[in-house]
Amino acid sequence: MRPGKRAPPKLDLRAFQATTSSTTRRTHPTGIIDAHVHLWTAEQLEKGHMVWPRAEGGEKQLSGPHELSGYSELVSRGIKTVAGGKTAHKGIIFIQAEVVHENSWEASLDEVKSVCAAALESPVPVLALTPWAPVHLGHSQLEKYFSQLTAQPSLATFTSRLGYSPIKAVRYLLQDSPPGFFLRDDFIDGLRWLGERGLAFDLTLDVTHEETGKTKVLEDAVDAIERVRAGQPEDKQSVFVIDHFAKPPLTADHTVPPPPSHASYIDCLFQLSLLPNTYLKLSALLNSADPPTAQAAFAEFKSGDYKKRKRESAYERLKARILAVLEPAIEAFGDERILVGADWPMFRSVLLPPTSTSPSPAHCPTTDVDEEAAAWAFEIQLYLDCFLQLGLDGEALDRIFEGNARRAYGLAP
Repeated sequence: MRPGKRAPPKLDLRAFQATTSSTTRRTHPTGIIDAHVHLWTAEQLEKGHMVWPRAEGGEKQLSGPHELSGYSELVSRGIKTVAGGKTAHKGIIFIQAEVVHENSWEASLDEVKSVCAAALESPVPVLALTPWAPVHLGHSQLEKYFSQLTAQPSLATFTSRLGYSPIKAVRYLLQDSPPGFFLRDDFIDGLRWLGERGLAFDLTLDVTHEETGKTKVLEDAVDAIERVRAGQPEDKQSVFVIDHFAKPPLTADHTVPPPPSHASYIDCLFQLSLLPNTYLKLSALLNSADPPTAQAAFAEFKSGDYKKRKRESAYERLKARILAVLEPAIEAFGDERILVGADWPMFRSVLLPPTSTSPSPAHCPTTDVDEEAAAWAFEIQLYLDCFLQLGLDGEALDRIFEGNARRAYGLAP
């Protein structure tokens, strides 16, 4: 080769294979695991345990109980809309809702007790639990907490029913923590302890948060994960699931070239993708969009107009904003380390009226169950349409909507 000439790119041999006929392309996953569901009961609200529903300036749509029975009813209807009803709902992964835990662990333990009791009666399988845990206090406090957690009778009963322990991960909310909070020695120690116990950690970051340095928080995450991994045996590496794609802003259409903050965000995603056993959870992106666009797209979904794929439609505009972060994420993480969750019920505050304080007619007489089902189906279909536009189908969709959740949370295939 002459000096100054670059070698031609190495093409994937699949590029020379005959393209698959559109009639044989499977455009739906066979199953869906909703990997991000929050729950709270009327009793927990009465005790004052739950933080989100009663937060100052909180959304009225979250102020009432959001129980597993309500989710089960709406998803049994909503799943018939997703992918033309060709996909089965396989179950959920419960993710802690923020509870009062400053002075005791009572509220967190009560949350697990409540979910286990509901799971024993639910037609929708609860496949795994991700409770709160005091990871920030290091391994000694984690061991004390887990000794109390595993002593819960309801958890023992649920474990017996499942045939395995449902505690597959833990979470400690970081999105409002001061800069460098999870880089402290005690936090790193706690994260290492999780790897030794085969537990994943749901990493909640927010790149729009001013006080945590915006995309600097992702650089800190890379730093923290590398410190945790130092000296860890390969078979006991801590698994990290980055919730909500770290909450990228989706309130404006992207310009060419994109703003510097977007480029920094994408660069950090690629840095995170270099770390094994690190996953991205596609969830809560409706909450990152501006409500008027999300609501207009939802209206198009309910009317069926979204299927026309008009470039100027709100649905297509919302898709384009998601694709601006999803396309590079697929390039970085592939289709084997991205999973999907609805973040129910948090998106209700974006799509549904303030009078809808609970998804259950028993707690909120104005509840429209069909509207609730449509809201859940809208988010799942929106994500599916984004993946289809990127050319993914068949087994890739199976991994993203079910298989990767099983891998990340250590569930049987």
